[in-house]
Amino acid sequence: MTRHAANSGGRWDANSAQPSYAIQPDKESPLWDIHSQVIYWWTATEADEGHAYIIVYNGQVWPRSKPLNVDYLGYRCVKEP
Repeated sequence: MTRHAANSGGRWDANSAQPSYAIQPDKESPLWDIHSQVIYWWTATEADEGHAYIIVYNGQVWPRSKPLNVDYLGYRCVKEP
């Protein structure tokens, strides 16, 4: 997550299931295509059996039902380094 091409300094608190940022991120490339309608990304982290977390362009994180299928919600395949 970035703002004005700088790392937003995000941290995930697993106990509270909430992110925190040094600088609030915004919809910027390379993570976000500023011309795309996608404003949410699925994460690989489950909230529970039926829900996974999504991350919003401004850094918010919410649990969503896994079968949810909308055009403004995307995903990226990644692998461990």
